[in-house]
Amino acid sequence: MKKLFYSMLAIATMTFALSSCEDVPAPYDDPNAHHGQGQNVDENEILSETFASNFGKFEVVTPKGIAWVINYSTATGTGYNSKDKTNTESESYLISPNIDLSDVNEAYLTFLYIFRYKNNAGEDKVLITDNYTGDPTTTNWDDMTGTLIEGNDWETFSAFAQDIPEKFLGKNAVRIALYYSGTDKSSRTWEVKNLKVMKGKAPEGSTPDMPTDLTGAGTKDNPYTVADANKIIASLGSNTSDEVFIKGKVTKIDEVDASFGNATYYMSDDGTENGQLYVYRGSYLGGDKFTANSRFNVGDDIIICGQLVNFKGNTPEVTQGSWIYSLNGTVKDKTDPTAVNGTPDGDGSVDTPFNVAGALTYIKTLGSATSDNKYVKGIVTSITEVNIPNGNATYYISDDATGTDKLLIYRAKNLDNRDYTAENEIAVGDEVVVYGPLVNYRGNTPEMTQGGYIVSTTHQGPNYGTHDSPLSILEAKALVTAEAAWVTGEVIGFVEGDDFASGYTYFASVGQTGVNTNIIIDMGGNYTGVDFSMPVQLPRSFRSALSLANNPDILGFKLIIYGQIGSYLNATGILAPTYAEVIDEAGNVINTVGTRPD
Repeated sequence: MKKLFYSMLAIATMTFALSSCEDVPAPYDDPNAHHGQGQNVDENEILSETFASNFGKFEVVTPKGIAWVINYSTATGTGYNSKDKTNTESESYLISPNIDLSDVNEAYLTFLYIFRYKNNAGEDKVLITDNYTGDPTTTNWDDMTGTLIEGNDWETFSAFAQDIPEKFLGKNAVRIALYYSGTDKSSRTWEVKNLKVMKGKAPEGSTPDMPTDLTGAGTKDNPYTVADANKIIASLGSNTSDEVFIKGKVTKIDEVDASFGNATYYMSDDGTENGQLYVYRGSYLGGDKFTANSRFNVGDDIIICGQLVNFKGNTPEVTQGSWIYSLNGTVKDKTDPTAVNGTPDGDGSVDTPFNVAGALTYIKTLGSATSDNKYVKGIVTSITEVNIPNGNATYYISDDATGTDKLLIYRAKNLDNRDYTAENEIAVGDEVVVYGPLVNYRGNTPEMTQGGYIVSTTHQGPNYGTHDSPLSILEAKALVTAEAAWVTGEVIGFVEGDDFASGYTYFASVGQTGVNTNIIIDMGGNYTGVDFSMPVQLPRSFRSALSLANNPDILGFKLIIYGQIGSYLNATGILAPTYAEVIDEAGNVINTVGTRPD
């Protein structure tokens, strides 16, 4: 674990932060109009523009697409249109007037900024020249950008402070430009305000002193306590820490958002609300997305990895992007989402489509760019959503049923680019060839992005299984609803209460207790936990034969069951079964209940 690193969010001369989401009135019409009019002016100030309501003496030159605009009291550069959620291929310069440095031997440029979506296509640069041609595309610029810090929200500004390169000192016609570009597939967003050129050296950010009385080291093996984390946050000022590991107990869960795959919750050292720490929109175990079935409860022992910050100066928190490293002793490290385990094949053409390993390997070469349309073949291993109103589906494909390598197919259309009209028009196990653009979205999600569609499929309609070939848990869950289906799984527990995710209970962990209204079956082997499980409703006539409360010895036995598929205990489950078989470890049918359908 590398040492704690503090990102400089403010410099000594700029400790304030205005909201980027508020229209702050301009203090004056012309940002430079106060010079020589009795106002207090820093004698070291050479150029100053706030961009609060206009560009002042700066000029916008836009070779293509969307220009810099004044938005939220900042100069904003982006090719993204939030109203219609489209991107426009863009390239725009925000160019200063001539800056006279003829009698200056030291100077620096400084401004406040918010920089978001760093992994999207495009460039954001700070440029300088002493030979402006009048056309920025033919001017020979020097790049003085350095490193721009990516923000986590639209309210916290970072500070840029760079010395003017020595070659431009003593010149009388120096120009500075802020440049951005983006594609029609994606764009970054850059908001800038309070730009100044000052005499002297750029101030260096002061690194806050680390507390000396910490009990942990912030590593996997020796994580900080929550008390440690709160002490560090108190020392940060407006800075954000590097990623550190923190241990504690979950004290309160505000939200599990399955649509975005994150959760917002609190943790403390002793499980009470004393000294608790707010964790904002963190990911699940190993960095996986939270789902409606993710096992996560108040009282859980966790170790998380994330960045610490005092948000807005009044909310100590682990900021968005954290993930759970250990959950009740189960450890799962974060894996590289673009890691390739299989053997790449294909070139993405219609005759030799990529396999999933090949698509992942190709995506690694793209950087932040989006490819043109490619063909990819694979097996549907899970389905996130079939959106009938919009006619698209989001799902994963892999080269085999285990899903070791997987590619997200995001909001793709059905066969021949037709809309989906029913959820059962795609199923786990379908072999498909899809066609569309590939991208590593935000640098951590390899996907075929929106605009793709299926060009061939083995889909023959929904599979409801048979007695001799019942559906697996994943296949049954993918149906979402069915009037009747055959399903198989191992008996492993029960649901306490009325919610599958929060009431999920392993029978072996609680001894000879349980409810008699339901059981949980899962896929067994390495496929255990809520993602590979289903709750099973037990009618009164089934309880004496199948409930763990009455039959503790069937724990771990195989069950073949016939019933409806639908929503049960806030999850996809089996309802109103009419027939079931219990099969022991030797493969013997030891009990049946109900009437087997023909």
